[in-house]
Amino acid sequence: MKPPRFSAAFSTMLRAHPDFPAPEMEAIEVAATRDAAGLYLDYDLRGNLSAFRFPAPEQNLTADQLWAHSCCEVFLATAETRAYREYNFSPNGQWAVFDFSDYRQRAASPALPAPEMRWQHAPNLLNLQLHLPAALLPADPLQLALAVVLENVDARLAYYALQHPAGQPDFHHPDNFTLRLS
Repeated sequence: MKPPRFSAAFSTMLRAHPDFPAPEMEAIEVAATRDAAGLYLDYDLRGNLSAFRFPAPEQNLTADQLWAHSCCEVFLATAETRAYREYNFSPNGQWAVFDFSDYRQRAASPALPAPEMRWQHAPNLLNLQLHLPAALLPADPLQLALAVVLENVDARLAYYALQHPAGQPDFHHPDNFTLRLS
């Protein structure tokens, strides 16, 4: 899944939304790199994972509701347009993609091939290794917003991102597209 000798161009810790944290989560780190083959992301979620709900492999969630449960997300855009694409990845192996013409303005999404993803579970670690082929990416320079939603055992949601605008959690906000990869 990782390119040979994966060397992250960028690695960062995601931050909890101040009003919706998950104290049981010690850290969420995301490493990213881009090459001619595409974009590679590596999400590490470390903490007391027994405090969270993760959809079972046989649990079929609706694509529009993956974000309402534990999942990893990436938003892709370029500086030249207000359009962007959102991907959601559930630990049960489901994924969804949504295109937007502008802030929260859904657009028709083309049929896209499934991205390559591999989930690994350990007692205190959940890891997602993800490859989005170059054909699925917008032009350079690529701007990303990274996020994770966690559903705890009481069905409360926690939100993690590179940064959070004031107010309610909003991964779509233009200020969240802070990571740039060429």
